[in-house]
Amino acid sequence: MRMWSWVAAAFIVLVLQTTSLGCFGGNLFFDLPLLFIYSVGLFYGARTGLFCGLVFGLLQDISSPAVFGFYLLTRGLVGYGIGSIKEMIFKNNYGYHVLIVGCISLLLRLFYAVPVILLNGFGSSVFVTYMQDTLWYCLGNMLLALPVIRLLLALYCWVAEEDMTY
Repeated sequence: MRMWSWVAAAFIVLVLQTTSLGCFGGNLFFDLPLLFIYSVGLFYGARTGLFCGLVFGLLQDISSPAVFGFYLLTRGLVGYGIGSIKEMIFKNNYGYHVLIVGCISLLLRLFYAVPVILLNGFGSSVFVTYMQDTLWYCLGNMLLALPVIRLLLALYCWVAEEDMTY
């Protein structure tokens, strides 16, 4: 029964992400669904991470005016990739998590730069502005990685208490 708390946590993450748009004037410098997908893949593995990434990606693609399919593809790959290497990541060393989230954020922004630059032209002002936003996006995700992962780890442990089998 406690497993449904993950659905509630996902809903809270979506609400926090979408309501914070007004607070930052349209420029979000963090990605809570990405951090949620990272945590789910880390705790539950590749299949669950892939499913979570695809669901969040579809929701973000439907609600976003950006290139359709970008979030679906990238969120699914992040969930599957983190779930696949979860045994190699030290779950109690939070420096690794901050570094991995920063690298994933940078890769996603570099991957998304292709359609942005193609649609807006190859001007240097577009590139400089995009790279400044990328820097703030990566730093925001890295700063939020620790509290979000700690909260979701507490949720994971709370759910695991109910699943005790003797």
